[in-house]
Amino acid sequence: MDNQQKINKGILLKIEKYCAIQERCIFDVIKKLNSWEIKNDHDFIINHLTNNNFINEQRFSNTFSSGKFNIKNWGKKKISFELKKRNIQSLIIKNSLEEIDTIQYCNTVRKLIHKKFISLNEKDVFKKKAKTVQYLYQKGFDTSLVWKLLNEEIE
Repeated sequence: MDNQQKINKGILLKIEKYCAIQERCIFDVIKKLNSWEIKNDHDFIINHLTNNNFINEQRFSNTFSSGKFNIKNWGKKKISFELKKRNIQSLIIKNSLEEIDTIQYCNTVRKLIHKKFISLNEKDVFKKKAKTVQYLYQKGFDTSLVWKLLNEEIE
């Protein structure tokens, strides 16, 4: 173990700094190590970062979810998909998505509905609604929720 620590001291400091700048997940760290052409000692480095609280998958997932929802207006499906791409466990994703306030979530959907609906130059109301739903679907919102709120908001 001492030999591993000697070999990795410079690498450890560099990867600690990388993790301290912003929240990272294990997937991001491994990707960065590979970009630095560090192929060995991934387990040792990940254990070191986890034990010293430089990485925490739940904390990363919570930060990622709230940031993508609040800043980029992503829906839960898109957030979940992106977290799965980073090999985050389903239970961690579920817990993170539950942190998003339901009222704020619905208000965001309503705001996006109005913004998109008004911006469309379509005369047929059904086509305009369908394009609005498609737009919100691409942002990761559930189509049944979008249709429900769209029909409540726009008569």
